[in-house]
Amino acid sequence: MRILLSFASFILTLGLLHAEPEYPLTEDSKPQANVPKGEQIKEVYKAKEHNSVFPGTEREYILYVPADADRSKPLPFMVFQDGPVYNAPVVFDNLIASKAIPPMLGLFVKPGVVPATNDNALPRYNRSYEYDSVSDHYAAFILDEMLPALEKKHGVKFSTDANDGGLVGSSSGGIAAFVAAWHRPDRFRRVYTGVGTYVGLRGGDELTTFVRKTEPKPLKIFLQDGSTDLNIYAGDWWMANQMMERSLTWAGYEVNHAWGEGGHNHKHASQVMPEALRWLWSDWQTSKEVKANAKAESQWKGYEIFEKESQWELVTKDRKQLFGTAHSSLVPDKDGNVVFSNGASFKNIQPDGKITDRFPGVDIGIGQLNNASFDKEGRLVGNLPFGASHPGLVALKPDGAGDSFKVNGEHEGLAISFAGVRFVADNFSSGVFWVDDTKNDRIVYTEFDEKLEKNLVTLSPDQTLLYVSSPHSRYIGCWQITQDNKLQHFQRYGYLHDLDDDGAQAKGMCVDTEGRLYVATKLGIQVFDQAGRVNFIITTPAQPDYICFGGKDLSTLYVGCGEAIYKRPTKVHGIVSGQMAPVKPEKPRL
Repeated sequence: MRILLSFASFILTLGLLHAEPEYPLTEDSKPQANVPKGEQIKEVYKAKEHNSVFPGTEREYILYVPADADRSKPLPFMVFQDGPVYNAPVVFDNLIASKAIPPMLGLFVKPGVVPATNDNALPRYNRSYEYDSVSDHYAAFILDEMLPALEKKHGVKFSTDANDGGLVGSSSGGIAAFVAAWHRPDRFRRVYTGVGTYVGLRGGDELTTFVRKTEPKPLKIFLQDGSTDLNIYAGDWWMANQMMERSLTWAGYEVNHAWGEGGHNHKHASQVMPEALRWLWSDWQTSKEVKANAKAESQWKGYEIFEKESQWELVTKDRKQLFGTAHSSLVPDKDGNVVFSNGASFKNIQPDGKITDRFPGVDIGIGQLNNASFDKEGRLVGNLPFGASHPGLVALKPDGAGDSFKVNGEHEGLAISFAGVRFVADNFSSGVFWVDDTKNDRIVYTEFDEKLEKNLVTLSPDQTLLYVSSPHSRYIGCWQITQDNKLQHFQRYGYLHDLDDDGAQAKGMCVDTEGRLYVATKLGIQVFDQAGRVNFIITTPAQPDYICFGGKDLSTLYVGCGEAIYKRPTKVHGIVSGQMAPVKPEKPRL
């Protein structure tokens, strides 16, 4: 009996040793008698049926307005997912009173629900769709729909200073907070996540990779998790949070964490909440600016081509849409000039930054030339989209005179080799062919395995590979070019990253002399090594479409973002295949 009792005592003791700690709340999370209390306004927000990110949804929210707030002035704010988690209103009262955080608005919003149509039906619960998705949809909903509506309804102003915006969430609400800030650092820069769901539900397990590959963003992040968090079909929460912390540290972010022994609940995160907010807002009375790579410790591979302090610089906003749908391509020549169309004529960005007319006197029709390249003779060759009487390609000579080449079909992309071969992507047949000067027609025709449209093409530096992009595919296709200019051995060679169900939206491409392939996508410029792997993603001021190297020594990267063109200095050099001899890069590390 004594042995049995001792064994039972041992089991009980073992259980107590592994029991989850209680994590009692600190005084900052308890109501204080002499602390002014903020106002809490509880309402229901109903999304519109049309022109809403989440049509038909209804959600409860509480708007916290700090005591003695001047509603006529913009206030810092934090958005909490799943309502007032972590005793947030009380913490706000105490930390605002002690000046640990600024007087701020708190929006405690629950996930959307689409009401059931009858008593025997369930509502549609939007929580996982809204929170676990890694797209920019939830951020757009909060910023473009809810905040303006609440400002109008409650007479408050949410600050538009990016350093004044923050997000908080637990579990799926935690990943929602992180993803919203990731997509919109122009409005959110301070994030606290408890037991964050960075696992394989709707792509969250890929975020640690995006953190490492994407150019550092101006974010400040506090993570909390416990060693007994979930370990289920979607992944291991405890390990995923540690991987996120390691990725953020590797990429040079301001990141802090609180690891414990707790499970998938609010206990530890509630205890840590005041500490997390103090750290997130520690600079609010001084500079308060959250900077990207503030300590210059990021190991982002993009610094192989950029100096750490380099930034995008606006060149012009004079780039116009062609026929109301697409903007003109950016076309470099070997001297570093970059040509674009303003819809009426060709403009030339010189290496010294001056913008001049490239072909004075050329009429508006030819001025709308698109998807063009320079050839060895200095002619600008490309589409001529102003009538069936001029089908195919046109080549503008330096004096503006034009030669035309009849090509059957409507083409999109064009790449010219130093030997003068014109590789053309056919929009209608979703294939690629090349054009011979002597026969004035297509010679070789190669179809994709799948039907794609609006394909663009570019050549590798050694001009033996032809890359093809499409906004409808997440792959970069690749053919090998034979000595007699035939295309063979097609592969979906490059795998593009995507954070949205709208696809990668790949468009313009260019290469550098070291063999990197640059692709304009919705996420920014994705940069491949020669082995077809994205090494890093360059953030652009807006969604990019066409890219090229230009400027002195072809060492400036230019990007078109709608009507604007930006430039950024690099440590590498581009190549203009139609005017420069092939360059053989070093063998890639495999």
